[in-house]
Amino acid sequence: MSNKIESYGPQAPAALRPRAPAPAAGSATSGPVGAVVPPDSVKLTDDAVMLAELREQLASAPAMDGRRVAETRLALAEGRYDADAQRIADKLLRFEWELSRP
Repeated sequence: MSNKIESYGPQAPAALRPRAPAPAAGSATSGPVGAVVPPDSVKLTDDAVMLAELREQLASAPAMDGRRVAETRLALAEGRYDADAQRIADKLLRFEWELSRP
């Protein structure tokens, strides 16, 4: 007695394998028909909506503030630029705290 092994060896991807035709709607072999869900419906979370709004705001904002850059360059050239280490540290800590909030 011999048995043929169908799944032995290289197999074609499932998308390329021939399939049996689906039964026609309303035929005796078809089962009950459920509600059809649109395949491209998407529900965005509140975070996703907020990020999309933020992306739009950032896209419309200038990449840099030319006036502040000019003022900083002038202050550096004149020796009046004061880098306050405590102020910078405070701002970095606040930034990290804001990032960690849920």
